[in-house]
Amino acid sequence: MQFDSAALRRFWSHDKTLDSLKVALAFGGILLFCFGNDHENWLIGLILGVIAAALAETPDRFAGRLKALLVTLLCFGVASVSVRLLFPYPWLFAVGLACSTFGFVMLGAVGERYATIATASVILAIYAMLGVDQHGTAAGSFWQEPALLLAGASWYGAISLLAAGFFASRPARQVVAQVFHGLAHYLEIKAALLEPVRGRDVKALRLALAAQNGRVVGDMNRARQILLLWTKSADPAKGSRSYLQWYFLAQEVHERASSAHHPYEALSEAFARSDVLFRCQRLMSLQAAACARLGDAIAQGEMFDYGSEGALALEELGGALGHVQAAGMQDKALIGALADLCRNISTIELRLARAARPSELAALDDSTLRDSDPQTLGEMWRSLRQQFTPSSRRFRHGLRLSAALTAGYALLSLFDLPQGYWVMLTTVFVCQPNFSSTWLRLGQRMVGTLAGLLGATLFISAFPHPLAQLALIVAAGVAFFAFRHERYTLATTFITVLVMLCFNQFGSSYALIGPRLFDTMLGCALAMGAVAFILPEWHGKRVHHAMARSLSLSALYLAEILDQYRSGPRDDLPYRIARRDAHNADAELSSTLASMLTEPERYSLPPDAAYRFLCASHTLLGYVSALGAHRERDSEIQSEPVRLLESRVQQGLQAIAAALAARSPVIHDMPAAEPRPETLSTDVSETTRRVLRQLALIEALLPELAELASGFSVTPPAEHHPEQGRLA
Repeated sequence: MQFDSAALRRFWSHDKTLDSLKVALAFGGILLFCFGNDHENWLIGLILGVIAAALAETPDRFAGRLKALLVTLLCFGVASVSVRLLFPYPWLFAVGLACSTFGFVMLGAVGERYATIATASVILAIYAMLGVDQHGTAAGSFWQEPALLLAGASWYGAISLLAAGFFASRPARQVVAQVFHGLAHYLEIKAALLEPVRGRDVKALRLALAAQNGRVVGDMNRARQILLLWTKSADPAKGSRSYLQWYFLAQEVHERASSAHHPYEALSEAFARSDVLFRCQRLMSLQAAACARLGDAIAQGEMFDYGSEGALALEELGGALGHVQAAGMQDKALIGALADLCRNISTIELRLARAARPSELAALDDSTLRDSDPQTLGEMWRSLRQQFTPSSRRFRHGLRLSAALTAGYALLSLFDLPQGYWVMLTTVFVCQPNFSSTWLRLGQRMVGTLAGLLGATLFISAFPHPLAQLALIVAAGVAFFAFRHERYTLATTFITVLVMLCFNQFGSSYALIGPRLFDTMLGCALAMGAVAFILPEWHGKRVHHAMARSLSLSALYLAEILDQYRSGPRDDLPYRIARRDAHNADAELSSTLASMLTEPERYSLPPDAAYRFLCASHTLLGYVSALGAHRERDSEIQSEPVRLLESRVQQGLQAIAAALAARSPVIHDMPAAEPRPETLSTDVSETTRRVLRQLALIEALLPELAELASGFSVTPPAEHHPEQGRLA
């Protein structure tokens, strides 16, 4: 019985459980109403309204969700009534379709909430076209389709509002739990890198670490957006302070976990005969497991029990480090780097040990979160105006989508395609802001549609009873929303099953198989054509900008850190912004390189060199993060050796970033830099030695970054300056 109770709690704490329950209630209520009151012909319109409203839903508090629902219903009403008015006039309808689609996409510049509502409004407009095409344009039916769609959307909106009222803190709790689960996986990979065993594929581990860092950064960005909704109002939500403290704890653990104090291969070779790195690996593995348990405890609303294993592992690590230091058989710089590594892991241990009581975690002097969304009408207008340029990704996406939908409408009007509005619906779902994501979505959509058509056909043949089919309609709708983000192929399969079963209630499901398949293929072709030929955005042609941005923001992060060594450590908003921007740029570089591999070969850079740059850039961020993790005020940081080394590092990073942005060779007339033992004098404080050691590691990395950057130059290698790529 105890196991069943625990399993039930885990099931309820899953981030999809409540959303699935809301969809199930909405669909079930509609089925009961339609078939209980002999209004079966209302079924499709009401269900499509529910789907559109669920797609427009945002994770907000009750007041914010009510506001979003009112905006959603207003947009839905305008979209559905406009379709009904213009439908009899094809030319006007085509112009209205193009303009409204572009306008809805551009509305997303106001904020993520409005971007979600805008996309759902475009989808609902196509649902309205489908309904009007089926029911005709007779005067008596003018309001039928808009009313059904809005009724379905209002019904789901009411359920969503009730859920927001009863489970107010659930979105904040779940998103913070997801951050710790992602952090747990990051710590697992980092622990594997510390293992001093020969023959490991270090390159693969470093790439996996960079990719997971991108996912953790994405989780943190989502958490920040949701926590803003919970904390920025005059009446902060209950428990929001605890979630905010856990979020800041996750940020600190991430900064410390992403720190690099020395090349991993060199540490493994230097301490191969000692168990100190095994102790480091074990402690970090325990911390990964603790983060996963903390995520589970937050999600389930339970107390977190850290346990005693970590304290014992920390004590053993201290003993192993003391033995290495007493032996004195290694270079002082290596022992210093090892001591910093152990100190860093020990601090993570101490922070996690107190995570059960967020009120006891170290309070920040400044717990403000930056809200990048425009707040006033003037800010909204400026944000919209800034997006009206071909250089804007949103502008290009709006132009492509409106052109693809207008072309789809023209084709179905000219050739009178049966159920042709599925062409446009496919185009909306498949057309993404860039080629790689569109290509991925195309494959998922095609496979999911084929599987859904086959599955629905077999089910209808095996279970002809209406009750069985109605039950599957609810199950398919729930599954679509459960899988639509992580497993889009399955989501497409279930939404295809739902559509087939809905139409089967009127005896027309088998007639949909051919048109549905053809429409999916045509819609995918239109989406790919728009992305490939209308102001195309090739990651292979802009990856050098992502590389330059990564280096520039790492340099700004480094400057902010060194300023705090001089003025005193503080986790204030400017520092957290600099840290987040640097990690966001690193994550963007990782995703850009991954997307580049799916593009046509003529638009791609050599993948091996690109991924070498990613590893080097991530290593740079690790060296900088290590300085951030050990911040403490020291007057000796003002000394000339530190300032000179800092100046050389900053000049080198900015030079490489500028060369990458211009795609020009990196030219410098000084030899490659190496760590300078004389800068690590024993006459300075431990803090200053640490700063000099990390700056020397960064400087030693500059020649590799410069060489890789020169490889992405538009100038042929033979024409390079003889000393290019060599930085002091």
